[in-house]
Amino acid sequence: MNSNRPAMRRNSRVPGITGLVLLTFLASGAAQASEKDELASVQRQLDQAQASLERARVAAAQADPADRGRFFFDYRQATSDLNTIRSGIDRYLEPSRAQPRDPSYVAGNYRRERP
Repeated sequence: MNSNRPAMRRNSRVPGITGLVLLTFLASGAAQASEKDELASVQRQLDQAQASLERARVAAAQADPADRGRFFFDYRQATSDLNTIRSGIDRYLEPSRAQPRDPSYVAGNYRRERP
C-alpha cells in the first residue's frame, strides 16, 4: 500500500496544476477584453469630445467680433489631434500587420494669436 501512495499524490496534483494554468489563461483573456472595452470607451469619449468641440466652434463663430480677445482657440488643430488619437486606437484594436509608425504627433498647442 505504501508504494501506491506517492503515485496517488502525484496524480492528485495534476488536476490542481491544470486548474491553475486554466485560471491563468482565463484571467489574461479577461484582462485583454477589459483593455479593449476601456479603449472602446475612450473612442466613445473622443466622439463626445469632438461633438463638444464642434459646438464650441459654432458658438465662437457666432460670437460678437468685438468680444473676441487677442488669442483664439485653434479648433482645426484640436480636431486633427483627436483624429490622430482615434486612428491610433483603431490601429491598435484592429492591426492589419506590422507597419511603420506614423510620424505625425499631437501638437497640444491650441492657443493662437489673432492676425
